[in-house]
Amino acid sequence: MFPKILHEECKVTKQQNLDEQASFSAPIEDLQVRIAFLDDLVDQLNEQLIIQGQELADLKKQMRILYQRVDASDISDGIAPFDPLTNKPPHY
Repeated sequence: MFPKILHEECKVTKQQNLDEQASFSAPIEDLQVRIAFLDDLVDQLNEQLIIQGQELADLKKQMRILYQRVDASDISDGIAPFDPLTNKPPHY
């Protein structure tokens, strides 16, 4: 049906197309692997950020409680709060 030359040209072009597809698929697969890795990394970092946010909030609460305890003990002991502008250390 087809002349022999056209049939051979079709084989060559099909092989070239397959070679080109193979040459494109390797970089695409590499990019897909990198994207999957980066997605996983973003998820892990997001989880760590949430944990650190909770820890920071807990530490702020603890500091607030400690400041309240120090203020309460100073008042109950009759110690006036320290004012650096009016209360200079003795070596000045």
